[in-house]
Parts: sequence; C-alpha cells; structure tokens
Amino acid sequence: MVGSRFVKTLFISLLFFVPLLSPLYGAEAIKLDLEKAVKFALERNLELKAKSEELGIAEGRLIKSNLFLQNNPELEGDRANKRLKKPEEGVNKNLFQAGVSLSQEFEIGGQPKYRREAAQRNLEKVGFEVSDFGRTLRFRITELFLKLLNGKAKINQAEQIVNLKNRLYEASKARLAAGDIPEVQLAIAEFELNRAKSELISLQREYEELLSRLGTDLVLEKEESVEPVGDLTRTPLAASLDELLKSALEKRPDLAALDQEKKVTEAEELLTRAERIPNIKFGMFYEKDDKDNIVGGRVSIPLPFFDRKQGELREASSRKTIANLNYIHRRQALEKEVRAAFTRFKLAERDLSYYPEGAMKRFDESLELYQRAYQERAIDLADAIVFQNQVIEARLKFIDTLTVYNLSLAELKFQAGVE
Repeated sequence: MVGSRFVKTLFISLLFFVPLLSPLYGAEAIKLDLEKAVKFALERNLELKAKSEELGIAEGRLIKSNLFLQNNPELEGDRANKRLKKPEEGVNKNLFQAGVSLSQEFEIGGQPKYRREAAQRNLEKVGFEVSDFGRTLRFRITELFLKLLNGKAKINQAEQIVNLKNRLYEASKARLAAGDIPEVQLAIAEFELNRAKSELISLQREYEELLSRLGTDLVLEKEESVEPVGDLTRTPLAASLDELLKSALEKRPDLAALDQEKKVTEAEELLTRAERIPNIKFGMFYEKDDKDNIVGGRVSIPLPFFDRKQGELREASSRKTIANLNYIHRRQALEKEVRAAFTRFKLAERDLSYYPEGAMKRFDESLELYQRAYQERAIDLADAIVFQNQVIEARLKFIDTLTVYNLSLAELKFQAGVE
C-alpha cells in the first residue's frame, strides 16, 4: 500500500514538473520561409527600431518650427531707492521707485516660412532614410536566407553522399570477402567514406554560423531558434534594363532622401538670408516715481554693423553645394549599380540555362546506376569512385549556380528598388 502511494505521488510530481523543465531542453524551432523571415526581422530588429526613433527627432524640429512665435515674451521688473540731497521739509530723503516691462521679439523677412519648410523637408528625408535602412535589412536577410538554403541543399546532398560511400564501403567488404578485390581497395573505400563524413561536418558548421548571423538580425531570445524552409527556385525576371533603371530612379529611398536633403539646405540658406534682417522687439513699460505713474512703450532693433550672418551664410551655401553634389553622385552611382547587377544577373541566368529542369534527378539516377554496377562487379572501385566524384562535383556546381542566380536576382531587385 505504501509503495503504491509513493509511486502515485511520484507520477503526479512528474506530471507537474516536466512541463516546467521542458524549456530548459530547448523549444521547437520556428519554421520560417523567406517572406516570414523578412517580416520577422522588420518587426524585431533593434537597429531598425533605433533608426525609426530619428523620426521623433525630426518631428520635434517640425513642432518647434510650427510655434506661433519662436521667442517667448520677456517680463522685467526693477526696484530702486532714490535718495534726495536736499529734500523739502517733511519729505523723506529716500524715495521708492519701481517699474515693470513686457516685450516680445518678432521675426521678419519670412523666417517662419523657411524654418517650417526646412523642418518639413527634414522629416521627409528622415522618413526615406528609415525606409532605406529597412530595404537594406530586407536584402541582408534575403541574402542570408538564400545562403542558408544553399547550405541546407549541400548538407542534404552530403548526407546522400555519405550513404552512397557507406554502401560502396559495404560492397567493397563483400567483394573482399569473396576475393574479388585486394585489401587496399577496401582501405580506399573507407577513406572515401570518412572524407565524405568530414565534408558533411564542415557544411554543418558553416550552416550553423549562417544560422547564428540570421538569429542576430532576427533578435532571437535565448530559448528561440529558427529553421529556414523553402527551396532554391528558377524565378524568371521579365523586366528590361530600362524599366529597372526607371524603377530605381523613382523608388530608391536613398536617392529620395538625398533629394530631400537638397531641399532642406535650400530652405536653410533662405532662412539664413532672412535672418540677416534684424528682428524687431516691441515692448511696454510701467514705472512709478514717487507720486508719478509713467506708462510707455519701446522698440528695439539690433544694428547689424558687425555680424551680418556672413559666416552662417557661407556655411549654408556650402551645405547646399554638398547636398547637390551628393545627390548627383548617388544618382550616377545608382545607375552604375543597376547596370552592374543586371549584367551579373544575365550571366547567372545563362550559366543556369546549362542545367535543364530535372538535372538533380538525373544525377541521382546515374549515381544509383553506377552503385549497382559496382555491387554486381561490372566495374571496379576506381571507376565507381571517379564517377561518383564527377557526379558530386556536378551536383555541387548546380546547387551553387542556382544559388548565385537567386542571389543575383535578389541583388538586382534591391538595386532597382523592387520589393
């Protein structure tokens, strides 16, 4: 009876604690295709979130520029004691004097208009910069993901190769036992098997390194892991070079950001020119002098004898020139980048055309055919190994060619501003 109670208590305890301990042994990997991986990164990447906060800085500048007046009114007060040398009889020698004044500075020359224009253009510029950062992150994730698919395909092939080499090794053992081959051929078959296993481990190590980089960009938690799913495909591209160039000029956010930077510097130069005209300060005051009450007004205008914004105007003019030159340079570089990416894509497309659909299936069939031929003693070990290595090399070349095609296509879309 006591033993059964102990077993029952232990069973209930296990039911309670096992679910709590399961996270320590790793959760199930999150399966992500390319589209989900990009979306995942855009939602969680910390660099993008930090870049997006720059919009708040730009919005703050716009809020300030939209104030009714840039300067607050000034309230001043004073109190003094006036001592009379020869006061009249019965009059205190010390007379109390006090005053208060209120003044307000007003901008003229169109300063508010130019300030608002500069702030609005700056907000649009920052928006394009954030968009460009997201575009760059999207391409980075795409590039990593395609390389992971490449690694996954190579690992699958390496596992098949290990299986083939193992079968070749077992067949060699059988033929050695039958006296068909010398012992050295069994050693060669064993060496080929071990080499295939070593190459599989190398591929797995490279895959894990890429997976770690992807996890960093996706901001995975310690207990989270991802598993890329999908296959490398032959997605065609129908757009011409002229269409891609037009798309890049219209849609690239980095070029749009530099265009807005030009407009920011233009508005800032106009603002600096307007600031050369001194602001006017209007005010009113009230003073009490003994029994007299004095009310009046005053106008204050700085006289630009020395500082006429010469330095600020020179700086604004240089910034405007720099912005124009940066825009021209970016536009010229953009066209070169699109043309170069298009050329690389066309070369990758031509290279891939040498591998017809179903090439991998034919490779597998050929390997299986030679494997059976060796087992049936139709060919010797050297012929089997040479043919296997030739087919393996061809399969690896096909996987790399398909990967280069997909990477070239992704780069071309990135350069052309195509989502």
